[in-house]
Amino acid sequence: MRIHRHQLGASDGRYIGDSWMELVNRSDIVTFEFEHVNPSAIKMAEEDGKLRPGSLTIRLKQDKIIEKSFLRDNGFPTPSFMIINNVEDVNRAIRRFGRVVFKVPRGAYDGKGQYYVMNDDDANRVPREFPLLAEEFVDIHREVSVILVRSSDGHVLTYPVTENHHHNGILLYSISPARIDDETANNARELAIGLANTLDYVGVLTVEFFVTRNGEVLINEFAPPRVHNSGHWTLMGAAVSQFENHIRAILGMPIGPTELLKPSAIVNMLGVPYGDDLIRRVLMIPGTSVWWYGKTKVKPRRKMGHVNIIANNMDELGGRRINEVLGVVYGNEISRYIPPWDAVESNDSRHALTTINSS
Repeated sequence: MRIHRHQLGASDGRYIGDSWMELVNRSDIVTFEFEHVNPSAIKMAEEDGKLRPGSLTIRLKQDKIIEKSFLRDNGFPTPSFMIINNVEDVNRAIRRFGRVVFKVPRGAYDGKGQYYVMNDDDANRVPREFPLLAEEFVDIHREVSVILVRSSDGHVLTYPVTENHHHNGILLYSISPARIDDETANNARELAIGLANTLDYVGVLTVEFFVTRNGEVLINEFAPPRVHNSGHWTLMGAAVSQFENHIRAILGMPIGPTELLKPSAIVNMLGVPYGDDLIRRVLMIPGTSVWWYGKTKVKPRRKMGHVNIIANNMDELGGRRINEVLGVVYGNEISRYIPPWDAVESNDSRHALTTINSS
């Protein structure tokens, strides 16, 4: 049983403002952990042959409309969607789909910027700022993701398919292997590999899927070009984690095995302040390890850390250990820590934040 604190380590230098050119010139390989980065720096690094993965993935992830159109145009299955440019288009989407999810194309994440319209009366919830992406509401059986690693010579390895569970639009916990049949898992893996090859991707890529009640496998989105929250279970559950494999791939080193060592899971600690007693109680649960991110400010929904869990079998993992961790971390007050975005952004969120910080 372990606890890990992520702290800032030593670096070779600091590059602020316009010094990004010096950073690119001094680097052998340039990568990123956030898609909203200086486009001039990305262009220079790519022109110098130093950027991994390439800039295409960044451009696609900066706008949900561009991303979804790319998937459609390249033959990947997605939920049906429309591009909304005016109020008439809003009404047209509701008539066409019946139940619709409207999404702000830029800056939306973890459920932020999404508006669910289940009938005509909900139409006034949609913001009058265009364009928007409108997607048909999918009747979901499972939400899963495929974490893969691809080398610069096109060699691809996939981790076992991961099953994801959300609360108020944000990932709460993940389980690997996913509780789906082999045909569905293979379909998801093939689609993820196909997308990585289409992107000529280098590094770790996560592709998120909806598995419908009719058995369809649809790409919801692919994650920004970096390691992904749903793959954090690989820190204990795989011989080589997604973090190490990402670095191996972008540096041109051999990528490591991705086989599952034991049934594994992660539970996100969202909006939860650090406390020795809390951590002690989590670590009393067999097979757990806590990773704390060292963030100085606690906010509702903010990812403060996560718990890794390994177990001897799926019944022990999904039937006992995850629930035990959730009970310790959140008790019966999960919505206190993970309220909907509209609650966070309202005046009521001030009270929720005060409550969290005083506990």
